[in-house]
Formats: sequence, C-alpha cells, structure tokens
Amino acid sequence: MKKIFFAVTLILVMAIQNIVGAADFKSIDWKNAPRFSNKAEFIKYIQNCERNCKASIPVIFTNGLFVKVEEFLNIYKNAQYANVVWVNDRSGKSSQVLYEVNIYPGAKVAYAYRTGDTSILNNEEHRLYNTAVKIVNAAKSQPTDLRKELYIHEKITDSVSYYTAQTNSKTPRHCTAVGALLDGRANCQGYSDTFYMLGQMAGLNVGKMTGNANNGPHVWNTIEFGDGKVYAVDVTFDDATFRFENQNDYNNYVYFNAPLEILQTTHTWKAAYSPQLQPTIDGRYFYATQEFWNTRGKYFGFHSKSAEDALQYIAQRIVKDGWRLSYGMAPFNNQYAGTKFSLNRLVREILPNQYNWYGRIKMSVVRRGDWIFYIVEATAK
Repeated sequence: MKKIFFAVTLILVMAIQNIVGAADFKSIDWKNAPRFSNKAEFIKYIQNCERNCKASIPVIFTNGLFVKVEEFLNIYKNAQYANVVWVNDRSGKSSQVLYEVNIYPGAKVAYAYRTGDTSILNNEEHRLYNTAVKIVNAAKSQPTDLRKELYIHEKITDSVSYYTAQTNSKTPRHCTAVGALLDGRANCQGYSDTFYMLGQMAGLNVGKMTGNANNGPHVWNTIEFGDGKVYAVDVTFDDATFRFENQNDYNNYVYFNAPLEILQTTHTWKAAYSPQLQPTIDGRYFYATQEFWNTRGKYFGFHSKSAEDALQYIAQRIVKDGWRLSYGMAPFNNQYAGTKFSLNRLVREILPNQYNWYGRIKMSVVRRGDWIFYIVEATAK
C-alpha cells in the first residue's frame, strides 16, 4: 500500500509568551503581513509561496477565516510537514498566523536549480542536486517535452524500488528524492518528490496531487503542457514490473499522462485543491500517443477500437517487426478482459492460423474503468 507519511504538529495557543518559536513570531513585521478574509485568495498566495520555496509564511486572517495545518498541507503540497503558531487579537476579529514548513528536498533542489541559489541546500541535498543535474542534462537532449517526460519517468522506474517503513524521523529518506536517487528506494512521497524535481529542472510544468489510492493516503504528480491541458502521472503505480522468463523487467504506463477517466477508477482526491484534469484520453496518454509510430514501439504503446483489433495488431507486430514486448489498450470487453481468453485467442488462433507463428507468450490484462490494457511479451520457438 502506498502511504503518505505526514508528520504534522499543530500548536494552538492564546498568548504570545507561550508560543513555540515566539522570538521569530515577535520579530515579524505584522503591519505588512498579507491579510486574508477569502480562502481562495489565501490559496493563490500559498501556491505562490510554494513556487518560491518559502519556508516561513506569516499571514493575518480576518472575518473568522482560519486554515488549520491539515488543510494547509493540501495546498502547500511540497511540505513534508508543517507547524503553525498563531495568536488572536483581543477582539477575536483577526488571527496572526505563522506557518513553518519543512520542504521536500526535491522541491528545494528544483528551486535551487531554477534560481541558481544553492545556498539553501544542505550537504545531502547538494549530492542530490549533482545527481539530478546529470539526469536532467540527458532529459533535455530529448526532442519534445513528451520525450523529456518519458525519459524522466523511465529513469525513476528503472532505478528506484518501492519501499516503506515506520520511522520516528519526521524526514525519513525514503519519503524524499534523497532516498529515491541516492539510496534507490522510496515510497510514493519519494517517487513524486523525484518526478517533481527532475520535471521542474527539465523545464516541465510538474506539480503534485494528494489523496487516496489502494485504501490509503497517496501522493502523485501532475503535468501541464503549453495548451493548458493537465494530466496525472503516478510513477509509483507505474513502477509495477512485468517479467517474462526471468529476463528483463518492464514498466507499466497506465498512469503516464492519465486523464480523469483513467485516474478516477483507482484514485480519489479533493477537487478544491487540485487542478482540473483532461477528461478523456488523447494523444499524450502513453498508450495513445502518436509518437509510438516514430519509435517503433520501443517506448510508446497504442490504443485500438476493440480488444480484437488490439490482439490483431499485437500479432502483426510480433511477427513482422520482431516485437518481444507489446503494450496496448482497448475499450472494455468482458470476454476479452480475462487473461485466459485473450491469451488463447492470440496464441492458439491468431498467431498460428494467420501467421504460422509459434512461440511462448506471457500476457497481463488490467482493467481501468472502461478500458482494458494488454502487456504482452513473446519469444519464438
């Protein structure tokens, strides 16, 4: 189960002398602190603070508005955890609030790279920075944003293993890009921190989403392209490998630029704190992208009008182009959604009868809403 590990401390006090960190609280120029009576305006402000990697955020709430730390973390998604210290004025009409944020290492590295200011990084984050730069330089050599994104996705899934464990630390390594790239293991927080970091450094508009999946808390990414379309990218879930005859592992791509119709079958989230996703699959979704035709299936998959068409196409690629591995998606069909039926149809009927091809095939069939996904690997006898 992909878990979000949020270490959250909430300090609620009514007198300034009892506030933890009171010295910092007193030193703030509260006369010039931003004031908010409208939550939407507050959200915009915090999102801007997040882009600028602000770790200390003083605000004044009026007219009864107050945003607790749990809600704050839904807005500031690059916060590993946050403390809040606050005090009401004597009239009870306003509250001075200081949010203190511990920012994910990947987010700090991305900011340092973008601004050229590495002074905010500690020694471990400097190591992460140097590792990330090498990956990003290679990603930037790719011809399109889609290929840059794919390079980063592949680099993470090829070099990181899923790992989670209970710990007393508020900043466990496996919950960050440090654990992912320096240790080779991470939970969903570490995967998403890494994809955010590398994507931002490569010039891609990458963000994060938080919610639930697999009956537990989960975090994943978003990506927005120049035309304003936003997609979900869940590198953690895509790092489910598929192996044939004890040979190489292959990644899944069900959540590579997933639209709403795909993501909502397995994930839930609060729409108020998340971007509006592209509603249906289009040419940026892994299994539907047109770049597949230019790469002869090395990276990209395909989508078909029917499950039967998908199997026919897979058979053609196996026989004519020597494909060992095929990815594909097709509209849901209850009969073909069973692995046994589809595998028998491909191995015992289509390949031998139409192409006189005989060999060994391993198949995986996954349903996501109104779609089924085929992963097929074949070796000739």
